[in-house]
Amino acid sequence: MTTLETVYFHTFGCKVNQYETEALREKLFQLGYKTTQELAHSDLCIINSCSVTSEADRKCRQFVRKALRQNKKARIVVTGCYATRNPNEIKKISSRIELFSNQEKEMIPEALTGCSLLAPHSALLTLFNGHTRAFVKVQDGCDATCTYCIIPKVRPKMESRSIDEIKNEVQALLNQGYKEIVLTGIRLGSYGLNSSGGRVSKIHGNLAALLKELLSLNGNYRIRLSSLEITEVTKELLELAQSDKKICRHFHLPLQSGDDFILKRMGRWYDSKFFSEKILEIKKFLPDVGLTTDVIVGFPEEKEENFQNTYSFIEKHFNGLHVFPFSDRPGTSALKLKEHNAPDTLQKRVQILLELDKNLRKEFQNRFAGQSRMVLAESDGGFTDNGIRIPPPLKLKEGEMALHPIP
Repeated sequence: MTTLETVYFHTFGCKVNQYETEALREKLFQLGYKTTQELAHSDLCIINSCSVTSEADRKCRQFVRKALRQNKKARIVVTGCYATRNPNEIKKISSRIELFSNQEKEMIPEALTGCSLLAPHSALLTLFNGHTRAFVKVQDGCDATCTYCIIPKVRPKMESRSIDEIKNEVQALLNQGYKEIVLTGIRLGSYGLNSSGGRVSKIHGNLAALLKELLSLNGNYRIRLSSLEITEVTKELLELAQSDKKICRHFHLPLQSGDDFILKRMGRWYDSKFFSEKILEIKKFLPDVGLTTDVIVGFPEEKEENFQNTYSFIEKHFNGLHVFPFSDRPGTSALKLKEHNAPDTLQKRVQILLELDKNLRKEFQNRFAGQSRMVLAESDGGFTDNGIRIPPPLKLKEGEMALHPIP
């Protein structure tokens, strides 16, 4: 057994990364480790990295240097997408750093301790440390060819967990008192597909089939879908959401651009007309739905007209958005495109869309003002089922879910 006792975790990036950190925490706990919030006094520091943008890389390097500086004795482990994409860049920081790619992440407990778990790939989560909501990863990998995205290079293999395994994990989390389960994946809507050597096979049903099984569990809980591609929002899924209010009336649908010329350059597989028609279908099934999106601004050759098309599309169809300035990613084809926008242009457009986001969220909240909806209380307020943030104070205790008036 290892002589190490305490482990400090720091996670960058998406909900999948956050889930995978919790999976590591669970396994290390089984091996005798205790979690600590004190970086300077930990025996082991595990940094789960993101590499979706150059800024994500920079923040990871910055934190690695902080860990090395504040703790001279701890083992420093870096894993995740940045460690997969460019391990040499991280290793240059210090010879103390131990690197594990995404594909090696599950082996970290055994590699660090020399102790093999009886079932290293089937340990189910029972807690989600520091969160009121529990994330459950059901799928990994993406095979899309978006010109700006590095993720298919660092998570190329599409894998789906079995419905029974997911169901058992969700039940264990519900037993611990969690009221909201957030289903997540690198490409959640492709749940049920596995890929190997360029061949894709369907082995686990689909997302709607998974949801039907999860909805059969007893209790006062709800299920939120983290992010879906617009082409993967099926009629079957909408009918299910319409029929069962345990499925949150909130869809996060990455748009990336509302301009057809830019969408084509991005390698996206839909146009604005298809996206718009699909949103109308969603709202027909779920009139009270909250719709949010991701947008990249300043893509190479994005002119003011292209940007205005995106602005108008978002203003018409969404209730909120996440904004990302275009980031050069070595290994992506967008890096070779001509006419990159200047940094000040990117920042100007980011600020314009951030202001739009603020206005859209306020307008959506005002639409429901005075009504009561199911709210899950968190430490700093709460969320309705359709994605409205309710500021504190709430009459509910953290972790409780009940009807609450919308201010």
